[in-house]
Amino acid sequence: MFTASQDSHSKVNRAARQPWPVDRKVDLVLQGLLRRRPVTELCREAGVSPTCYYQWRQQFIHAAQAGLAHPEAERCNLEERIRQLEMENTSLQQQVRVLRDLCLAD
Repeated sequence: MFTASQDSHSKVNRAARQPWPVDRKVDLVLQGLLRRRPVTELCREAGVSPTCYYQWRQQFIHAAQAGLAHPEAERCNLEERIRQLEMENTSLQQQVRVLRDLCLAD
């Protein structure tokens, strides 16, 4: 016979084995950060261990810090990469035209 704690423990184990969608992780982390309810209560209702929650929270914070640290540099890198790809695309289009003209000449 299962007790309530064994049943909730099995829910936590199932949640740990199945990947959670990112939006659900973010929602849970944000609820915990707002501190309207205790993290242990949020985790129990969600069926996830507090350890897992704190790992997700740490990942969330690191991603936010990285996003805020260099947004301008990242944008510049993307713009440069786009310019490179546009130049490569133009070159490839020219090569296709030359090859097509050669094939049509035969």
